[in-house]
Order: sequence, then structure tokens, then C-alpha cells
Amino acid sequence: MPAEIKILERAEMYLRSLSSGVNPLTEESLPEGDVCRQERISKCLAYVADYLKLKVMPAMERSEKKVAPKPAKVLKPRPVRESATNELVLTPETLSKFEVSEEPISLSGFVRRLNFLVPQGSGMIPLVYADVAEVLSREGVLLKEENEKGKDLNLPTPHGEELGFARVEADIRGHHSVYTKCNVDAQKFILNNIDKCVAQANERLAKRKERAESGESGRSGKEKFHVTDDQLKNYPTDESPVPVSEIARRLNDLLPQDSNVEKIYFKTIRDWFVSQNYLEEKKNALGKIFFVPTESGAQNGIVTQSRVGKNGENYDAVLYNGAAQKLVLDHVNELA
Repeated sequence: MPAEIKILERAEMYLRSLSSGVNPLTEESLPEGDVCRQERISKCLAYVADYLKLKVMPAMERSEKKVAPKPAKVLKPRPVRESATNELVLTPETLSKFEVSEEPISLSGFVRRLNFLVPQGSGMIPLVYADVAEVLSREGVLLKEENEKGKDLNLPTPHGEELGFARVEADIRGHHSVYTKCNVDAQKFILNNIDKCVAQANERLAKRKERAESGESGRSGKEKFHVTDDQLKNYPTDESPVPVSEIARRLNDLLPQDSNVEKIYFKTIRDWFVSQNYLEEKKNALGKIFFVPTESGAQNGIVTQSRVGKNGENYDAVLYNGAAQKLVLDHVNELA
């Protein structure tokens, strides 16, 4: 800082000499035709010299003065949540206390704020990031992508961007991170689907209890997704093109509430279309993956519609009409 002040002092002296029509290096008068001797230029140089002396340098000198160090922050021990034995319940009254953040927040930050609503001592299982990410993936809002280190990232799909979820890149504690942030609309979308997130958490608790009772340490698996012919009759087919997430939702709705069958994810259906050469995976200039129908896919009912995302960018949404949905139904038990 002292070196910078000396440079400013010298600059102020040079400017003042030039404003007076004098060469600051030789102290000789400048020629009559020199630009610094023009009245408007001279006044500007004098003004800048005064500004440096009266405003900039005093401010730098004040900042140089030592500031009394802040008292060391006392770190409070992090409260340990009791071992969860009860199902999570978030009543409308409880959820009414949640304050939506006007500033976009990370998905994990949103989950933490929700967990503050769980009463201490209740023994209820808290939500975890994976519970919410799982539900958003089923709804076609998030899609898993691998980063350069092979780590799975839950990042928004074009549909997710429409709902207010945004991909963010930032350097956090010296590490480059890519994650999802949620604006007001996105936070409200999660709250509107909070029952599904709670069910996911309670299912996790049930599996944990099941493993504990049986003495197993591994996962207690469910049956792979499958439906009967009678169940398929209840699938609401129509000719209106729908996203693949809607196909997955309709298929999952065919399962009984107490079913021991795993639900199907939209990614499973989409990957099947890719394997059958109905969809083709591509990357844009930023390396982001997207899918487009092949010629065979277009002939079998896969269409695209131009849409505008939250950031104002145009993109093509891939949709599936009645013919494409019938393809799924004909091979539904082969997908998982």
C-alpha cells in the first residue's frame, strides 16, 4: 500500500505540472501548441490532480491504518440429531412456516432449510439431498451427468430450467463446482411435490428397519419394474405428445400403493429409445448432452417442439405422441 500511495503522489505532481503548462520531467515550459496548454485540457488535468489529493489518497491512507482484530469466533458444537426411528411428517401447518428465499439457493441448501422444520426430539427421519433429487429426476426436472472426475451431478433438464432450476458453476474453497440452484418458482415446485419427497425418505427408513430386523447389511431389493396386462389397460393413452417423464409417471401410477415393485425412471425409458435407435445423443458447444429423434424415431412418433427456457434461450423439447407411447407399452417389461 505505501508504494501505491507514492505512485499516486507522483502522478498528482505530474498532472499539476502539466495543467500549469510545464513538463514535469524537465521543468521546461511546454510549447504554445502543446495539447496540455489548451484551457479545457488544463482544467481537466488540474481537476484530476485535486481529486487524487483530496479523495483517493486520504481514502487509501485510512484503509492502511490497522484495524483492531475481530474477536475469535466461538464455534458452537454442532447439535447431533437423534437416531431417527419415526417416519417424517410435514403437515401443512409445518410447511407454512417455510420461507421461500427470494435469492436462488442450492438444492442442498433448500433441503437443509426444510429440515429446520423437523422438531428436535421428534425422532423423525430428516430429508436428505438424494430424496429430493430422486423425486426431481422422476419428474424429468433433473438429470444425472458425470463430471470430469466421474462424479454424478444432478443438473436441470430443459424442462427443469423452465421451472426455475439453473445450472451453476462456481469456485468454492478452491474447487470448481457445478451444481443446481433453485429460484422462487423452483422452490415452490419442490414444495408442491414435497409429499413425494417425504415418501422417499420414509421408504428409506423402512428399508433401513427391514435390514436391521433381518440382520442384513446390504440393500433389501424390490422387484424390478413390471406391470401386468390388466394394469396396462389403465394406461391413459392419447395422441397428444408428452415428455418422457410423463410416460414414466403414468406407468408408475399403474402400480398399487403397497407394491414391492421398483418404480421406473424416465431415464430408463429414454435410454431404451436410444438403444433401439429411435433417439440419438448429442453434445452442444458447451459439452451439454441433449437428445434428438433419429429418422426411425420421427417415423415412430417422436417429435420436437421449440420452447424458450428461463434464460431466454431457445431449445427443442423431445416429446412422444401416441405411437411412440405404444412402443413403450409393447416393450414395457423389457425396459428395466
